[in-house]
Amino acid sequence: MSTGGAVALLLVLVAFLIALAILVPIRLRKRRRLAATAAVMADFAAVNGMRFGRTEPNLPARAPSINDIIGDPLVYVDFHLDGTMRDVPFQAFQVRRPPPRQHAETFEVSTRTPEYTVLLVPRPVPGPELRLAPRRLSWATAFRRDVEVGDPRFDDVFHVSTGAPDFARLVLRPPLTTWLAADPRAAAAIVVFEPAELMAVLPGPLTPEGAMALADLMTDLRHRVPWTTLA
Repeated sequence: MSTGGAVALLLVLVAFLIALAILVPIRLRKRRRLAATAAVMADFAAVNGMRFGRTEPNLPARAPSINDIIGDPLVYVDFHLDGTMRDVPFQAFQVRRPPPRQHAETFEVSTRTPEYTVLLVPRPVPGPELRLAPRRLSWATAFRRDVEVGDPRFDDVFHVSTGAPDFARLVLRPPLTTWLAADPRAAAAIVVFEPAELMAVLPGPLTPEGAMALADLMTDLRHRVPWTTLA
């Protein structure tokens, strides 16, 4: 091997070792944080008569838009909390994107895998997908056409996207739109009418307080939608 080749190989080896020195401690810290969060949620479930679980293979089938919202064709479920809010069952999940695909030639070592809180409640009447996102969360509706529903205050606050605009205008009318535009909980979340579920998504890890606040929001939404006009 030439001197130049040996130097290049040495530089590659040094870069690899540096990458490991950065990557391993970061991943260990993330694992410890994940274990601590899971322990908090498991304790909360036990104290409040709920169920704590580690896997949910059917989440993408139940919530088809989750991959689009998270921004990756793969979504990892860390754990979930199953409970009820005012007699409405809910499931709250902590999900994450997988780590960025690593390329040996560039020694990419980023471990940015942001967590998201996802909550599902049953949708009483199946139907088309309908997505609401606060205007400031434009990333959630990138490249998706907005639908205006005719309530000026609501249209100023929310992006609405759907393949069925007539359905959106049938559902999104006062007093529902008045309530949504005024409720700060709705202004912080992405809300999706999935085919058979109602889903809310927030950036950040799952916490007991966050799970119950989202469950409260989605239970209110479920009670306020005029389902009898959609059956």
